[in-house]
Amino acid sequence: MMRNQMLRRAILQLLYERALEAPQSLIVGVEAREVVLQLGMTNKEFAFNALYLDGKGLITNDRASNGGELQFNAIMITPAGIDVIENPTDFDRLVPLTADTGADDHRLKSHP
Repeated sequence: MMRNQMLRRAILQLLYERALEAPQSLIVGVEAREVVLQLGMTNKEFAFNALYLDGKGLITNDRASNGGELQFNAIMITPAGIDVIENPTDFDRLVPLTADTGADDHRLKSHP
């Protein structure tokens, strides 16, 4: 459970940073497989957490259903997701971490 909370924060943070670097990513999105690779998660972990963030309205995506198989092609952070990143109180309320984690636990892995 703890890992999922950290992954959700990392997904949002990654999408936020990408939007700052390349604002067009707010429209075209970031490839799901790139997020999976950069954050070192499984496709199943990604799908679970992306669906959760989508349900909260923090990200959106162009997922397609292919014979019952969920496919995420590209995802983008929503204005609500940006607000959450920029307001740590909202972030902690909407994407909670248990009390005893250090502030650095949700940092992204650097990509070589």
